[in-house]
Amino acid sequence: MQRYRAALDTAGGYAAAAIAGLALIVPVGTGCDTDSSALQMMLLTITLPRATAAGAVVAVLTAVCARMFGTRAAWGTATVATLVLATNHLLVTTTSASLATANFADALAAGVLLGAAGAAALEHRPPTIGYLLGALTGVIVGDNIETVAAETGGQSLLERAFVDLPPDWLTIPTVALLAVCFLLCHRTEASSYPTTLNLPFGPILSAAVVITTTAVVSERLTSETTDTTAIALGALAVLVAAVVAALLLPGRDGTLALLAVSLAATGSAIAIAAQAHWKLAPMLVVMALGLAAGLLRPAPVVAAGAIVLIGIFALLAPGVRHDDSWTALIGSCAIAALAGYSFGAVITGNAAGTVLALGILFVPTAVLTLEYRGCEALPDRAAASGNRAAWTAIALGVGCVAAIIALRRWRPERVEQD
Repeated sequence: MQRYRAALDTAGGYAAAAIAGLALIVPVGTGCDTDSSALQMMLLTITLPRATAAGAVVAVLTAVCARMFGTRAAWGTATVATLVLATNHLLVTTTSASLATANFADALAAGVLLGAAGAAALEHRPPTIGYLLGALTGVIVGDNIETVAAETGGQSLLERAFVDLPPDWLTIPTVALLAVCFLLCHRTEASSYPTTLNLPFGPILSAAVVITTTAVVSERLTSETTDTTAIALGALAVLVAAVVAALLLPGRDGTLALLAVSLAATGSAIAIAAQAHWKLAPMLVVMALGLAAGLLRPAPVVAAGAIVLIGIFALLAPGVRHDDSWTALIGSCAIAALAGYSFGAVITGNAAGTVLALGILFVPTAVLTLEYRGCEALPDRAAASGNRAAWTAIALGVGCVAAIIALRRWRPERVEQD
């Protein structure tokens, strides 16, 4: 019976994290279709990053609070959050509700789902693997399916299946799966902080600092920004926020947050254009292999250095930003593998540290906004102006490497495992 429960928890963690990732990275609708007015597109361009940032902070807050009441309460919270997501999507299609409001509701529910499922799944190794695979799958699929579906009208089978993210055919069965996880889970003792006065506020404050800073900087820097000083100051602000967030986390848990900041920047510099559908399969495979490698042979500093090398590759490779090039496939697979490896190599002492790192991946980065104009990517990304994204990613990556090395020197290795 114990094996069956572990298998159910692993499947539940995977499905919950994947749905939360898809909802956070592309909440309900983007407005980038031919029927959207210019005003609606402008409002959604402003509100979508803010909704995602709010959802990411809520995810960390939920992960911290869910530990107060045990694993069973966490599964129950995840079940309710998934039900809210499914209901919200049904209401959007049947009513004239504001799309911006629906996006905020979607992102907040997804944040609760990501945090609650993390608090439940990150207690044991098999559910942890399922949860991480699901979250990173949501990032990869959401980044590569959304733009294609918007541009081509969802004509292919895959586009029709994912034209609404997260799709109802995945959300509704997940409600039942998480409900089963809740019913079969034994009552567990509450965590060591049974009252709100004893809650660890470090992860919550870390999330507020790094996610808010990332969202504000990405909103201030646009594709029309040509001032190198402004770009440098924005990148420096993100780096300082990441370092502060890492120091607020206990022990070396901040290493994963620093890796996530570097991953998000470098990933945006490479995988900006929508990938061809067949490229999703190798990206998902190498991500899973990278996660396994990280669990077997963790080396966070090596991972951070490799991310910088991928940023240099994005700068030098001529076709890395073109959807149909082999260099784009190589770069995308490399960053996917490093994402899996990073989350496998750093197992945080509590669920909130891992949820925070995942939340950083969902928030649009300044690197992304430097290459985008509204719903369209800049046409001449091979020009010198297009290299701003790669240079910014490299600078952030180098800063994160230095911060990780310093953190390892300042703080001793954590011996105990929660």
